This record gives sequence, C-alpha cells and structure tokens, in this order.
Amino acid sequence: MSLLAVVGWDPTLTGYLAVLLGVLVLCGSVYMLLATNLGLRLGFLVAWTGLWSWSFLMGAIWWVFGIGWHGQIPTWQVSHVATDPAAVPIEEVQQLSNDVSATPDEWVVVVEPDAISAADGHIVCADDDVRRLEPVSSCRFRFTTQYTVHRVLETGGERYRPLGIPDNVFTQYFIPSRGRPHYAVVQLQANETAVEVDANLLDADGAVILPPSAIDEAQPILSVVLYRDQGSLRLRPALVTIFSGLLFALGCYHLHRRDQAVWAVREAAGA
Repeated sequence: MSLLAVVGWDPTLTGYLAVLLGVLVLCGSVYMLLATNLGLRLGFLVAWTGLWSWSFLMGAIWWVFGIGWHGQIPTWQVSHVATDPAAVPIEEVQQLSNDVSATPDEWVVVVEPDAISAADGHIVCADDDVRRLEPVSSCRFRFTTQYTVHRVLETGGERYRPLGIPDNVFTQYFIPSRGRPHYAVVQLQANETAVEVDANLLDADGAVILPPSAIDEAQPILSVVLYRDQGSLRLRPALVTIFSGLLFALGCYHLHRRDQAVWAVREAAGA
C-alpha cells in the first residue's frame, strides 16, 4: 500500500512509469502477435526492424522541420557592456557612436524584444544576486524602470549557401545554409532618480498615475552588445535519425540474410 502511495504522490515517478508501461504495452502487444504467427526469433526481428523504421521516419520529420525533441533554439547572448562602442573588440560595433541619431549604413534600427529582454537580464540584478559578488560585475541597475532604451541596432545574420546554391523550397529543407556573424546593440541611458508623484492625479481605476521617467543627461549612454547564438536546434533530431537508420538497416540486413538462407534451403530441397 505504501508503494502505491509513493507512486501516486510523486508526479515524476508516475510519468516515468506511465511511459514505460505504454512502451511495454505497445511494443509487447505487437511482438506477441508477430511471435504467434512468425515464431519468437523472427517475430522479434520483424518487430525490432519495424520499431526502428518508425523511429527513423519520426526523426527525419523532426530533422527537416526542427520540431519534436529538438536542441537549443537560437538566442541572444550578451558579449560586452560598454560606454564607448569604439572600445569593443568587434569591428562592426566600432562603427557605432553614442550619438543615438546617427546610424551607420551597415546597421538598421529594429524592434527586437528578445534582444532587449536578454540585455535586461544581464544588467539588472537584485540586491541578493550572486553576480554582485563578482570582481567585474555586470550589474548596473536594480530595476528596469531605472533606465530608458533609446534604440536597438542590428547587423549581419544573412543566410547563404556555399558554391552559390540558390535558396528555394528544396534547398531550404535539405541543404543547410550558413549565417554571417549576427550582432545587436541595445543603447540605453539611466533615468533621474527623483521623480515627483502627484497623489491627486488618478486614472479611471483610481490608481495614482506615475509620471514618465526622465532621462538623466549627465549619465553616459550604455551599449549592450549581443551576438546571435544559433544554438543546436536540429542536432538531436539528426542524431536520432542517424542512430535509428543504422539500427533499421541492421535489422533489414539480418532479414535479408535469413531470406537468403531460406532460399538456399529450398533450392537444395528442390534439386
């Protein structure tokens, strides 16, 4: 009774047991039917080959469309936080300046919430954040309301294929493309610390309306430099497909060898 209570209480153990029971019922029932008609050894070989053929097809679909048990998706990673873009050891970033009204030809102003979110997570730290104990800490603010984002700039990331292979419906799925270095820069500036709040100014819900934050012009403009990590979205599906394909080919090879042995016995009996 206590064992059943543990299984019913622990959701992780219950999930593992449910998957294991499902696999045993599905594969075991198929093997039982094949074994009663083909025999134990041949039934197992047919069931084994069929299982890995299904896994091969499933992995191929995952690999093509980047779904299923996929790897790490592309994300923005913070590279540098600098007050002077010219001091960043990246040639593309050195073209920028703290003049937020000037944009080099190689850069474009974009709306990239993911880049802003990655920058916020890097420079905003709570008081008890362990990153504040580092010798060179990236913590600059305690809240996202303490600064204003001027703009987000982006450059690079163009996709291309070697040997001048064109981009069409066939190549985009079966011939992988390469990407040039992809960078983004979030330029922001600290706000003034003292903001006067009028307690008599209320909105329709009766809450106090907070005035917009004013930028502190005496503070420097920070440039948070990010690079695009392409991740490994199709790595796991590719490994599943290759591994399943090898085992499927091995099962087909043994079935073919058995057929050859049967044909040889029949030919010898007929002679």
